[in-house]
Amino acid sequence: MHIQPIDNLTDMEPFVNDMPQHIHIPDQGDEGAGEGDTFDDVWGSAPASPTTQTRGAPSSSAATAHHPSDMPRLQAEHTTAGYREGVTAAKAHSIQAGFDEGYSLGAAIGSQAGQIIGLLEGVAHALAGHDDASLAEAAARSVEEARHELQVEKLFGPDYWNTDGTWNYEVAAKTKADGTQEKGRAGEDDILFADVADAHPLIVKWTEVVEAAVARWGIDRAVFADVGEEERLAAQDRAAANAGPQQTRKPLDW
Repeated sequence: MHIQPIDNLTDMEPFVNDMPQHIHIPDQGDEGAGEGDTFDDVWGSAPASPTTQTRGAPSSSAATAHHPSDMPRLQAEHTTAGYREGVTAAKAHSIQAGFDEGYSLGAAIGSQAGQIIGLLEGVAHALAGHDDASLAEAAARSVEEARHELQVEKLFGPDYWNTDGTWNYEVAAKTKADGTQEKGRAGEDDILFADVADAHPLIVKWTEVVEAAVARWGIDRAVFADVGEEERLAAQDRAAANAGPQQTRKPLDW
């Protein structure tokens, strides 16, 4: 077969027209990408490789977010330990001190309320066999009213106490025999728990009722003091009798 040379370009027009008009010529970057695609399944690619970015692979921070970590567990443990330590420290400095003060103050108020109810009960019991039935009924009614108003829920209700445990009624320091008030170490009026109990509005109200009953029926309160002293001495004697004689132990013979 003999091939003749083409001297005129016009003879090549049929061949040129049949070729595609847009031919993509890869540049140097595309050649590198092709090489990366070829060996990507064998060696992988660097974190900053454009091949990884073009493939849409997750970044290193996203992969780390899904990795199991001990941070939540450690945070929970430290939070629990801090809470327990705070409760322990608060108990030693605040809760115990508040309990001691509240216990003493509550005992002072409860003692006053108990004495009032006890004296009114004694009067009602003494008048139970009186000829005038109205006196016995009035005394019994006073006992019931005193029990209702001097119960714990009434004495320590929000009407007389703030949310922080302090009283919201006026309390004055105890007055001495010469008419002066007792002073504390700082020179201020020294208010005791007994003063707070005596100034309680309910205690003041029922103390006046008791004083009226004492004056009306000529009750001698010194008798109650003598009975209390006798009971105290009798209790000491019973405690000494129950203790028994002291036993002496022989020295050990080594």
